[in-house]
Amino acid sequence: MRRTLPAAITLITGLIVILKDIFISPAFNKLVQDYLVRSVTLSTATAVALGGISLIRVHSRRVMRKREGWYNSVILIFGFFLLMILGVVLEGGHNSPTYNWFYQNTAVAGSSTVFSLLCFYIGSAAYRAFRARSLEAGALLVSATLVMLGATSIGAAITPVLPKAKVWIMDYFNTPTIRGVSLGVALGAFAQGARNLFGIERGYMAE
Repeated sequence: MRRTLPAAITLITGLIVILKDIFISPAFNKLVQDYLVRSVTLSTATAVALGGISLIRVHSRRVMRKREGWYNSVILIFGFFLLMILGVVLEGGHNSPTYNWFYQNTAVAGSSTVFSLLCFYIGSAAYRAFRARSLEAGALLVSATLVMLGATSIGAAITPVLPKAKVWIMDYFNTPTIRGVSLGVALGAFAQGARNLFGIERGYMAE
């Protein structure tokens, strides 16, 4: 029953979602909208709650055992409960000015800092990738340079050929490649969905 019931629920739910897009029926669509979407919302809320509990347990254990970087866990736990309490207690919830002030000056500022650090890693990777050690690396270096210059006003000021070269590279090299990758991703998603639908893949059951 532990294996059969989750697989049966997955199969039935998947078939309902597929049939909703094939057979256009207002009554059937309303049934899906009223029950299935609410079930997904409830499941998502439950998963978020379990994730929050797990997060607090892991970082509380790290603080109690004084592991390396435990002070970061203290800040995380404090911010977690602070924003949660403010969202529940304050009038207007997450739309209140006080909550937005804390959110903008903690979560948004922290995200900006992380992305700023990520920019340096991207720059380092680009520097290593642009070393023309082979014919392919040389082609990458030339095409990337043309695209970057063609996308800026400096490139257009140097010569009007650069913007046209950028458009040509994006249309005849970049777009077909992206379409090929998108097709491969779609086929992979379809195959994975079919495996989940028919119970072949049971990774969602922690097996």
